Amino acid sequence: MRRIIGICMMLLIGWSLFAISLDESIALAKAGNRELLQAKEDIFKADATYKDVRGNLLPQLSLQGAYTLSTTHLPDSAIPPAFDFTSGLDATASDNDEYLAGALNGLMSSFIPAKTQREGSLAMQLKFQQVLFLGGKLINGIKAVDRYRSIQNLIYQVKERELIVSTTELFYQCLLAEKLAQVQQDALDTASRHLQRVENLNTEGLISEFDLMRARLEVAKLRPQVISSRNNYNLALEAFRRQIGTDDDSIVPTGEFGVPADSDISETEALENALNSRLELRLASINTEVNQIKYNAERGNYLPNVALSADYSLYTVADEFAIERDDFGTQYSIGIGFQIPLFTGLSNTSKRAVAYHSYRQAQLQERDYRDLIELEVKQNHQSLISARENLAVQNENIRMAERNLELAQYRFDNQVGIQLEVFDAQVTRSAIQLEYFNAIYQLVMANLKLKKSMGFEL
Repeated sequence: MRRIIGICMMLLIGWSLFAISLDESIALAKAGNRELLQAKEDIFKADATYKDVRGNLLPQLSLQGAYTLSTTHLPDSAIPPAFDFTSGLDATASDNDEYLAGALNGLMSSFIPAKTQREGSLAMQLKFQQVLFLGGKLINGIKAVDRYRSIQNLIYQVKERELIVSTTELFYQCLLAEKLAQVQQDALDTASRHLQRVENLNTEGLISEFDLMRARLEVAKLRPQVISSRNNYNLALEAFRRQIGTDDDSIVPTGEFGVPADSDISETEALENALNSRLELRLASINTEVNQIKYNAERGNYLPNVALSADYSLYTVADEFAIERDDFGTQYSIGIGFQIPLFTGLSNTSKRAVAYHSYRQAQLQERDYRDLIELEVKQNHQSLISARENLAVQNENIRMAERNLELAQYRFDNQVGIQLEVFDAQVTRSAIQLEYFNAIYQLVMANLKLKKSMGFEL
């Protein structure tokens, strides 16, 4: 009856939980990981920067203009009196003298400003600029931002693979913690069943009270271990849920906690794959190339800069607000300008030296990365071999532990052996089961880390 109730409780708990596979866990982690999302935004920014710099190769056109209406009121002190040359003529003045005096009056009056002045003006200019030669700085700049765009894409892929590895590790840690908790629970169930036999035998007077107390103490000793293993499982679940970005307590990882397929790849093949496929090496290579581009750009500072410019202007000025067709005037110009650095206080020489040594430093870093990756691959390959050998040993150990427990129980039931043999066999089997599942976990992680160090898609 108790077993039926336990099965029903497990079914109810199973219905309330939402099982999630490894692929689903990785997909959720990718969708919610902020660091990965930031890396994706860096890709968009790098694309926009590349287009911005590349646009400097194209002609630059700009249109500017203004339309102005102005009204000016002059004070009386700013307006001189009107001129009258006719008042200075005598009675003998001829008609020609009168005509000349009147003409002078009109001419001088035109210089006297009106008290209220209105003016309308329109000006527009279309300007064209085209870079012809910048000593290679613009081309090298475009190459540099293009490599920067590649770097951001590779950084995203590196972070994505690291996220896959960490999510996979937490996923299998949950499966391992679940298996270990089950082993502890099975050990407690076995000890409880053994306690029931001992109680029955004690009732019949076949064993002593000391053996009965020993069996009860064994059960009491296992109960805290079961509680601890359950707590460890719950902690593993919390870490896993945080990794995939969810607070849903009903989500639990589920999957096969089995041995991965054997890989016959040799250490030499693993090293060759790593040197050809590792993203970190490609990043280091691109970084070296970028520093070389910067060095080439600094070397071009001694070359002239040449640019073509042209503009066309349309303007007008009218003495009234209304602008007539004949008020417009035009102006246009075209020219080629150049600039040649003659002496910069050795500044360009210093910049070129800094760029050269940065380039040399990037080359050394690339070689250092290559050596570190080779060492990482060798270590992971050896770890995989050791994990396989350890699992083979644990397979044999668990087979012997199961047989040892059967024999001890059989000897005790037939009053040939003592109870201590049974306890020792139970403890040994539980310990070996724990080591067995740990060996599977170590093999899974060693296989995953070797694939990552070889640059494989995960």
